[in-house]
Amino acid sequence: MKKLLSIILIFTLLFTLASCGEKKQDNAAASKLDAIKAKGKLIVATDAAWAPFEYIGKDGEITGSDMEIGKYIAENLGVECEFINVAFDSLSTYLANDECDLAIAAMTITEERAETVAFSNPYTVACQYIIVPESDNQTSTIEDLAGKKIGVHLGTTGDFLVSDEIAAGCLADTGAEVKQYKFLTDACLAMNNNELEGIVCDTLLAKNLVATNEGLKCFELVYEDGTKTDEMYGIAMAKGDDEFVNQINEIIDPIIKDGTIDGWILIHTDLAAEIN
Repeated sequence: MKKLLSIILIFTLLFTLASCGEKKQDNAAASKLDAIKAKGKLIVATDAAWAPFEYIGKDGEITGSDMEIGKYIAENLGVECEFINVAFDSLSTYLANDECDLAIAAMTITEERAETVAFSNPYTVACQYIIVPESDNQTSTIEDLAGKKIGVHLGTTGDFLVSDEIAAGCLADTGAEVKQYKFLTDACLAMNNNELEGIVCDTLLAKNLVATNEGLKCFELVYEDGTKTDEMYGIAMAKGDDEFVNQINEIIDPIIKDGTIDGWILIHTDLAAEIN
């Protein structure tokens, strides 16, 4: 009888601990939404140097199509929206330290990033582009950048791609160099001063830079074998808040499907070009 009672007590204890663990997990997931509503605002971190997704508007405030998404989410949660402008490569740190609730910054969904942050469903698809001087009639693939100085935006997909290709890919041992910039407008100035021979960045950013800087042209980055670089952008959140991720997906899925987000991208492409 004593053995039977001991077994029953052990199973009861294990069941209780498991139930507590599940409750803690549920409470942790729900706490993000509760915390946002309690403080009355949604804090969105971005790097406002990626027109048309995020940039500084005429009024000196952060704006862009990604910011429209942030405001839309905040409105659906019934709170105000606050934007903070930080370096792109520090966004995951801000999420981990609970210094922001979302990071919306034209962030490509990758396996590597998914190890440190949680992503929403993809809200748009882009690819990498190459910018070269208008006089360059030789460059048509990434392999043609061999031996050249290539500008990239620090901490971005373009940075990773070029750095990897130089380290151990198609640009290895060719003399190619990667030059990292916090602002690609500086890279465009460097190219016009003959300090760079190529720039690699996302589609719309490349098109916007070409539209606002004379003497440049751009085209989709491809490899000699025809391989392309399609990528999906997602909203980043701290890991572990599954309920919060699901809530964000429920809010944005309708405006992804009906083309609202695509419309915002087009609107801000024109607005950003006017500012530049």
